Amino acid sequence: MGAYVGRDNIIEYAIAKPDAVYGSLTFKRLGMVRDKGIDVTWDTVDATADMSPGFTKENLVTFKSGEFKLSGVARTEAIFNQAEVKAHVYNPGAATDFQPFVWLRQTGPDGVTYAPFILSGWNSAAPYSDVVTWETTAMSNGQITFVPA
Repeated sequence: MGAYVGRDNIIEYAIAKPDAVYGSLTFKRLGMVRDKGIDVTWDTVDATADMSPGFTKENLVTFKSGEFKLSGVARTEAIFNQAEVKAHVYNPGAATDFQPFVWLRQTGPDGVTYAPFILSGWNSAAPYSDVVTWETTAMSNGQITFVPA
């Protein structure tokens, strides 16, 4: 059976500008992630005209965008690297031109997806009688690549 579960996917990040060379990056694992997903979509334009075959609408794609959503359980241990990512969202430094740029890589049984992103937010929830959780969203900021396993 070729099915697999989400926990088989690993999320890694490297704080770097979008023009960094992928092969030169040092990735760190982002730990205690529960939900992870990437949504890649293309914008389309209508290319239909008076001579379109069979009165069928024709389309072309213009731009690709990607959105990466992650959520997990908050931990204080440095090994999970959550504090570094959170700090980068709150206060990006000079190394990334004061922008929350980050490269993300998702590795799973089906292959590897990687790209430069910009972290567009960080949310923490601390309910009185439950575990503290976090979530972040990242928007594509360069070429999104998928390499099948």
